[in-house]
Amino acid sequence: MRLPTAYLAELLARHRPWIALGMVLVSAVALTGYLPETVSKPTKARVGDREIQRPTQSERVTNSFDLSRSEAFLVVDGDDLFNPATMAAIRSMVDAVEGMEIVDTVFWVDRIPMLNVFGIADPLIPPNGSSPEAFLEAREELLEHPLIVGQLLSPDGRTLMMPIVYDWFFVDDDASCTEGVLETARQALEASASKSGLVDIPRVQITGNVPLYLATRTAFKRNQWFYRIAGYGMILLLSIVLFRGLTAVLVVASGPAIGIFWAFGLIELSGVYINELANVVLPVLLSLVGLADSVHLVVHVRQRRALGDTPLEAAASAIRDVGPACLLTSLTTAIGFLSLLTASSEFVQDFGRVCAMGVGISFTAVVTLVPLLTSFQWIGGTIERGQERDLIGWALRRCGSAIDWILRHHRFVSTMAILSTIGLLLVSSTLRPDNRLEDAMPASTNAYKALAYCDEAFGGIEFARIEVTWPKSLQEDDGEILQAIIDVEELVGTEPLVQHPLSIRGLLAFFPGDKDDHDTQMTFLSLLPKRLKGFFLRDKDRTAWVVVRVQDRGTAAYEPVFQRIEQGLADLGTRHPGFTFDLDGGPVRRTRELYLIVVDLTASLGTATLIILAVMAVVYRSLRIGLITIIPNIFPLAATGALLVLLGQPLTMASVCAFTVCLGIAVDDTIHFMTRFQRELREGHHWEEAIRRTFLTVGTALVMTTIILVAGFSIVLMSDMPGHQTFGSMASATISSALLGDLLFLPAMLATFLGRGHSKKENDGDTSNDREAESLS
Repeated sequence: MRLPTAYLAELLARHRPWIALGMVLVSAVALTGYLPETVSKPTKARVGDREIQRPTQSERVTNSFDLSRSEAFLVVDGDDLFNPATMAAIRSMVDAVEGMEIVDTVFWVDRIPMLNVFGIADPLIPPNGSSPEAFLEAREELLEHPLIVGQLLSPDGRTLMMPIVYDWFFVDDDASCTEGVLETARQALEASASKSGLVDIPRVQITGNVPLYLATRTAFKRNQWFYRIAGYGMILLLSIVLFRGLTAVLVVASGPAIGIFWAFGLIELSGVYINELANVVLPVLLSLVGLADSVHLVVHVRQRRALGDTPLEAAASAIRDVGPACLLTSLTTAIGFLSLLTASSEFVQDFGRVCAMGVGISFTAVVTLVPLLTSFQWIGGTIERGQERDLIGWALRRCGSAIDWILRHHRFVSTMAILSTIGLLLVSSTLRPDNRLEDAMPASTNAYKALAYCDEAFGGIEFARIEVTWPKSLQEDDGEILQAIIDVEELVGTEPLVQHPLSIRGLLAFFPGDKDDHDTQMTFLSLLPKRLKGFFLRDKDRTAWVVVRVQDRGTAAYEPVFQRIEQGLADLGTRHPGFTFDLDGGPVRRTRELYLIVVDLTASLGTATLIILAVMAVVYRSLRIGLITIIPNIFPLAATGALLVLLGQPLTMASVCAFTVCLGIAVDDTIHFMTRFQRELREGHHWEEAIRRTFLTVGTALVMTTIILVAGFSIVLMSDMPGHQTFGSMASATISSALLGDLLFLPAMLATFLGRGHSKKENDGDTSNDREAESLS
């Protein structure tokens, strides 16, 4: 069966102008995918993946008490907040921020409704002009208030937290949501302080969902472009040094460049959604795969030119001889990503679909453009210049004794390869998934500094909640409902990582009477303000809530906590027949979703590995070859996983993505080695000589791509984004290990498990090299 690359070689020889025209037309079509769309002003806004609609008046009231739905928090701290001048400045600050067009509400301790059995609405904070003693007395009362302490005021009384809700219909600039609000708040504080002579001005910070998201996106964009450009610059510089010819470098770079351009343009034009993960990984993936294919094609063209081929003959030869390996590498890489379509997470499915499409588009671009450019005399006629100064080829030729040593001690090397891979896999199996907000942004980001401060002062700014549902047979004021809520609070009170439980119990404690008489306590529900009661308990749904704070300790720390709480809630269900207890909230859902995503990616990685090896066995028509290639391809992943364990790093989204991407690179190197080895056998070389010649020819391209890619990824290690650092370090380690697997382990494995069979044939008098090639073809 003829491969598509064979037809492409014939087209190149006969219809170069039509191929060039076709590439220009495809580029023009891809360009339309980059054109901005003209849209009217939206009636909805988005923050990340969350759609935000303008709230109704009743929703504004309810949202004020639901801190988990707040989009941002102003954090005000100082040594003496409760003195007349400081509190007047804070009130002025709140009025100024709330007066901004983009701010809908600012909720703080001065807005808390009174809890008074007689309905007398005394203010919680005295009005401006009151005595210092009145403010100090108010401070003590606030520290006893169940809706305030640990929620809007830190237990030490030094920090105020003020939830903010934005009016997204007036937000035209992201910076106004953070820097704009902060600037307004600070100016108002300073203006009030200058009037009153206040010296100790409170410090103001901002954090929360929106500021953290915007800080992450800003840092990501800054790092993405800077380090991508720096990485590409390093790749270009090293390519010039290694190829010793500007023409060769430009041709090598053109392949992945046009591949990325086509991929994003055509995918965008097709309407397939490119999620945030794919948007980060796809350029790196296409750069890796495209650059590897480009290097192999150009190295082959230069070798053929040095043997006397014309530019067109050398280009056609590259498609015929190297093109099938490039096709197989793209096919196996795409299979790896298509395996993600079996994942339960739609996010992972989208990621796999986009990456598979990108790999296919990039392969088409590279395998068409590079031979096309080198087929013209004005490019291909000079592309071999500098080859005589090829440092890598010279070094490999000088290392001829190394391949001889490997072949002489192939059993020892093979045994060490198998044992080391198994050992590293066992170490890697101890990796556990984890995710923290800190991993997604620089720790120096102001929004994260404020988050870290709130973790210490309040126990976190994220919330989990336990939903308590009672049976229809009970009335809203039944004492058993309060007892169930108390049991939940006592359960979560045993977990130090969840703090400050908030429920209807704390509010009812303000009313007189025996606190152990739950039936009497529940009768006071009718005295609570309706809007306040509705946040903690809803009679229509027979549901009450207990809300707890969660810190940014990571999913690995909280997964066992949530599991213990859920087990305890299951036990409460048996103690309270007819009741149901459900743990929910953003941190809980993210822990579950992240675990499923990482498990999906890991399982798909294993599935992809098996499928890829099966495909290689089918393509090379040898199960033995499929088994031989397992160790060189698994070793790099096992080595990198063990490195993560030794460094104390968890299994994050970035690390799993690095594994997925680098599996393709490891398999690519193996495929190019095996394809060249098979061709050397078909040309009549003995299997030992075939291994030597493959080591010296394909080895040049493998070493070049490894040096170039590792250098490019090393630039990313200087990023202040933890995720970028993880990705860069893992990619460098995996790619380096892959070179070791393909130039050390693979020749030894071939000699051990293929050479033995061929040696027996030779002893029996069957020394035909055609038979050797047939056994591999």
